[in-house]
Amino acid sequence: MASIPAAARPHITIAEKFFQGSLYLLVVMGFCALASTSKLDAFSVVLVAFALLLRGYHLYRGTTISIPERLTSYLTLFYLIFFALDYFFLSQGFVSATVHMVLFIMVIKIFSVQRDRDLLYLAVLSFLMVLAAAVLTVDTIFLLMFFLFILTAMSTFVSMEMRRSERESRVVAISPSNANKFSRSLYGMVGILAVFTLGVAVVIFFVLPRMSLGGYLQSLGGQNDFVTGFSETLNLGGIGRIQQSNAPVMHVQVTHGTLPPDVKWRGVSLAEFDGHRWFNPPYDTAFVQRLHGAGLDLWPLRIEDAPLYSVAHRPTFGYRVIMEPVGSYIFFLASTPVRMSGPYYEVAVSIGGAVTKNDGGRSIDFYDGEADTTDPEPILRNSKSVNYAPEVSLYYLRLPPQLDDRIPSLARTITASANSNYARALAIEKYLRGNFEYTLNLPGAEDDPLANFLFKRKKGHCEYFASSMAIMLRTLGIPARVVNGFRGGEFNEVNHTYVIRGRDAHSWVEAFFPEYGWVTLDPTPSTPVEGNDTLSRLAKYMDAMHEMWREWVINYDFSHQAQLSSEITAKASNVHGKVRHWYWDKYSRMLGWLGTIRGGVAAGNVVLIFVLGAAVIAIPFLPRMWRAFQRARFLKNPQQAPSTSASLWYARMLKVMARRGIRKSPAQTPSEFASAIDDPEVQRNVIVFTEHYERARFADSAEDASRLPQLYDALALRK
Repeated sequence: MASIPAAARPHITIAEKFFQGSLYLLVVMGFCALASTSKLDAFSVVLVAFALLLRGYHLYRGTTISIPERLTSYLTLFYLIFFALDYFFLSQGFVSATVHMVLFIMVIKIFSVQRDRDLLYLAVLSFLMVLAAAVLTVDTIFLLMFFLFILTAMSTFVSMEMRRSERESRVVAISPSNANKFSRSLYGMVGILAVFTLGVAVVIFFVLPRMSLGGYLQSLGGQNDFVTGFSETLNLGGIGRIQQSNAPVMHVQVTHGTLPPDVKWRGVSLAEFDGHRWFNPPYDTAFVQRLHGAGLDLWPLRIEDAPLYSVAHRPTFGYRVIMEPVGSYIFFLASTPVRMSGPYYEVAVSIGGAVTKNDGGRSIDFYDGEADTTDPEPILRNSKSVNYAPEVSLYYLRLPPQLDDRIPSLARTITASANSNYARALAIEKYLRGNFEYTLNLPGAEDDPLANFLFKRKKGHCEYFASSMAIMLRTLGIPARVVNGFRGGEFNEVNHTYVIRGRDAHSWVEAFFPEYGWVTLDPTPSTPVEGNDTLSRLAKYMDAMHEMWREWVINYDFSHQAQLSSEITAKASNVHGKVRHWYWDKYSRMLGWLGTIRGGVAAGNVVLIFVLGAAVIAIPFLPRMWRAFQRARFLKNPQQAPSTSASLWYARMLKVMARRGIRKSPAQTPSEFASAIDDPEVQRNVIVFTEHYERARFADSAEDASRLPQLYDALALRK
């Protein structure tokens, strides 16, 4: 790798220097957009950042590090082998391995530029990095990075054309002061062009019809813990891993009613437990419903004659959910769900009541839902019926093959004094909440997780509480299942929405009572809420901006367009109404004032009314009248404004000459016009007039200006 000193290279022109700096910033912005996704490993970030800083240092010093072409070829061949290793063993993903390859090529290329096409190659690589960032994230930070990238891209391609033109025209070097002015003008022009282009792009974005963009690229980004945590099979600990993330999962906007305290957002229910994992059997069939253009009523649904809910429900709470790009196909619905709707063609409802998107394609962006939040306790307080449908008994009363005998005994002991099934369920819920501790410290592999939790460790996270309660209820003959979803949410008063994060992931129990249907029970103790400090306040503002980005950019479609148009029309109509009201108010007051005047005006004051009317008619002509007055004043007293008066008198002199057939050409100067006159006497008078005119016009001589009226009269009166 050889370093070329500045003295050994040809002179770098202004356009060349500007282009090199812009191209460097373009590459830096592309890498920053990619690094801001938080999907790059630390080694790649540090290595590429160091290479870019080194290139920037040499660019500032005016030196160049050049890798020989042969070494570049060897490195490229080596990376082709490394790419396969990265894809199959290291990254284990096509997008990640390809991103690593793009970064490697970029690092090699910035130190091996030999031809102009290499510079264009770097610009293409920077675009590929921004494209990869769009695949890996749709976060609000991408908006800032993309704006800076567009700015530097415009600067780069404008300066690239100027550099080419400068080379072809062989422009000579200019002074440093002019060079600084040129650089400032170029930066300003590029900035104005970028802002104008983005402004037009924003207008086009919000005006042109489109389908929703959300989710079309995110499928390339791979799966994550969120997706695996809400699958049809879950080992104990899956939800606990999600709870260790603080990243937002969805935002909830309340459309009517009040969000219940500690609301549950149910996702997937699980029926079978083998002692270590929950899963749904193969016969967990689903009811498929076309949804596009209509909502789905959930409470009347029956699957294989098994009702999802026994009692008719009415919606008491409405909401809209805006999902983050987590790759989920599950609709998280508030308990007890009554209705849901969204811009999706087909959904599937499982026996366990899980609602999932069934038409393939992109994952869920947003949807609307309604729930019944009334307390079922008045119906259930004396529940003793065991008249379960065969499907309910088949799915939700099975026990694991090897169950510790102490668990059924503990369930009977806890519920010994209870006189109804609902009271027994509440007794187990209260026992687990009051005698066990909550922790996110996940245990290692265990032979019997439930027995260790109930009789030895006595601490765990929500899955252990829910699993223990569900199994104890089944030992008492009460159908139960575990439900995975989210609990609660943090209210953001900045945009009046609720933020559900990964840490809000939760497991709870649903028990079946024939008198009512499925009822939500939660044996997990409440966890402490984080304090409200300056950082959390700032995070709320960032989250509000993030939600606006998701709602009005990523998920912007025809429905949003119609909403925006409706709001603009309503506001415009409101403004129009206020303007009309103001106009009619002023008009009415004027009519009242005129009526008062008319009532008090005698016959002799009609002249006054006429004068006022004439004055009103003359208002449009006042500017022209004022200019005529000023012109007359300057012509009469030229010494008050010598320069202006000289111009007026010279114009009058030219009109006199034109009437005599002597006309001044626009290309002639006053002196050239005077010298071109054929008549000697007229020529002499015009030359004298011109000399006084020029001294008055350009030297602001009042004495010469005062002579112009006399000289004009001499020219005008001569036949």
